[in-house]
Amino acid sequence: MKTAIVLTRGLVGITGLAQLALGVTFWTGHALSLVTVHMGIGVVFVLSLWTLAILSARAGAPIGLAIFALVWGALLPLVGMLQMQWLPGSAHWLVRTLHLLMGVAAMGLAGALTRRAGMRGPHARRPEREEAPRMA
Repeated sequence: MKTAIVLTRGLVGITGLAQLALGVTFWTGHALSLVTVHMGIGVVFVLSLWTLAILSARAGAPIGLAIFALVWGALLPLVGMLQMQWLPGSAHWLVRTLHLLMGVAAMGLAGALTRRAGMRGPHARRPEREEAPRMA
């Protein structure tokens, strides 16, 4: 199970970074023809987040955190697909910002799930060793 969690976490990270790069590109008014690519990668991102939530829960992560990640993963594409209909005009940046922050939070959720399942990232601090009691 550890290998599946690590691989799925990696997929969430890679697709999440791709989503951020594409999203910022769209926000600046460029490469709008790649919106369908963004949506396709988003599907992989959400499916990976859901898979990670289920695997992490089975490995010991809190069930509430896993359920929250499942719900969050459902809301993220919903906001993405409906965002063009919300707050058109000069206030539309608020909806874009919401979608961006939801994506970043989803990546954070993936990290939290991985940690709470007992998996450590490559930069995690190692626990300090306890010293043996000294004889007086």
